[in-house]
Amino acid sequence: MSKIPALIDLKELTENKILKLFDLASAIEKKNQIESVRLAPVGLLFFEPSTRTRMSFEMACGRLGLPTLLLSGKWGTSLEKGETLEDTILNIAAMKPSVLIVRAHDELSMKKMAEEVSVPWINAGWGKQGHPTQALLDAQTIRKFVGKLGGKKILFVGDVRHSRVVASHLELSQKLNYQIGVCGPPEFLFSPESHQVRTTQTFDDLEKGLAWADVVIALRVQSERHEHQHHLNQYHQEWGLNEKKLMALNKQGLLLHPGPINHGVELDPQTLKDPRCQVLEQVTQGIYLRQALIKTLLQSPGDLS
Repeated sequence: MSKIPALIDLKELTENKILKLFDLASAIEKKNQIESVRLAPVGLLFFEPSTRTRMSFEMACGRLGLPTLLLSGKWGTSLEKGETLEDTILNIAAMKPSVLIVRAHDELSMKKMAEEVSVPWINAGWGKQGHPTQALLDAQTIRKFVGKLGGKKILFVGDVRHSRVVASHLELSQKLNYQIGVCGPPEFLFSPESHQVRTTQTFDDLEKGLAWADVVIALRVQSERHEHQHHLNQYHQEWGLNEKKLMALNKQGLLLHPGPINHGVELDPQTLKDPRCQVLEQVTQGIYLRQALIKTLLQSPGDLS
């Protein structure tokens, strides 16, 4: 029995397969045509809130001619009656969708569930564990504006400890050979015993981090994942990005944010007008990347295994 393809993390993908996916996404962007794969609907199971990820997956499916079945949160479903996430997923998988695209909290054992269903699976954000398609679309955006990632220096500013985006970038950086730096309040960074400390460069001074970086990715302060609330005004004064602070970033550099942005916390509104800021282009690239991923998963699954 052949293995059902899935994208849970980026550990098993080779550099060649990642670059092939990027090239397909670039070809899709250039061609800019609606396709028709003509298969069963795609199941979008979003147990956590989402705007960009969910709608870009919907758009990607639409561009492939694939209808979607959306479950967004528990309201109006049997989850309100006490059904478990696991049972919900197994029942939807039994309806034989083309793909399951799942966003869930840490408590769901996503790897185990992906092995239990006979449907291709895409991780659309898994608690603090990882968000592989976000890391891939970030990398695709960087390739478009800055070039090859090999040797590039990417600085993450802010809530690194709770970021599934950073978790996936740590995996992707090992494949594409870029460097990762982190910068922010000590309680936002990796705990001292974390193995990630050994694979990243830490800056306790934002200006030094910006001067080091080719690409800066600001991270949302995830207040919902913190035990204690932080003073956001103080955070912005020390770690928020504005026009003055961005003077330390290379003029050919790039500023990104996976969203949603807390305006006046991670970024001042005027930074969005900086020509180095490409947060909306990230969203656009997300459609092409996810379209390429779904197409590959359905038509050439060996390219992902």
